[in-house]
Amino acid sequence: MSTIVQIVLGAFTGWLAGKAFGQEGYRPVRRETHVKLLDAIYGIIGAMIGEYLFFWVVIGDGDAFSDYGTVILGSVTVVGAARLIAGKIRAHGFLQ
Repeated sequence: MSTIVQIVLGAFTGWLAGKAFGQEGYRPVRRETHVKLLDAIYGIIGAMIGEYLFFWVVIGDGDAFSDYGTVILGSVTVVGAARLIAGKIRAHGFLQ
């Protein structure tokens, strides 16, 4: 899969996962675009990590469906983990 396609698909699924999670884990911000951008960045990171790990687990390239599935799964996982960690940190009062 092309790196450009990974970036676009990762950003889109990160943004979409952020919409599904709502404001869970993040504090209220003045600009909603910051949260959307952060989710897109986390989505891109998750897409790259997911594709890298899938390559080493499968020992090579899979078909197109498995590539897209891996990118989407990695993106959603990293966005969800970031929201979960941020919520736990805020709940314990480390960040105000």
